[in-house]
Amino acid sequence: ISDQYFLAVQKLVVLELGMVLLPVANQGEASQLITQLVREQSKDHNSNPFLRKQCSQLAESSVFRTVQQIPGVGKTKALLLLQQFGSIHRLCNTSVKELELVVGQTVAQQIYTFLCS
Repeated sequence: ISDQYFLAVQKLVVLELGMVLLPVANQGEASQLITQLVREQSKDHNSNPFLRKQCSQLAESSVFRTVQQIPGVGKTKALLLLQQFGSIHRLCNTSVKELELVVGQTVAQQIYTFLCS
């Protein structure tokens, strides 16, 4: 990928797809890194620092888009909410105080009102 498109691709991979981006210098370094990650993952799934928790849930674009439909919630807040609560079910059963810690008082009240009405 040329330098012209790298920043846009990096934002897509990290922010929208919820993946970890690791820069490498060449194909040899990439293959070594992949081999090391596979070995570490096969040893103990929880010990791999390159894996994000709940990545499979975040990767579901329909869930992400659904959370974005809540008034006051955009892409960034939807991502934060799904990272914190993990699912729409948990989000619906969250108190205003818990929501405030993630998105602030005003948006938390909007979310709570929307989900509880």
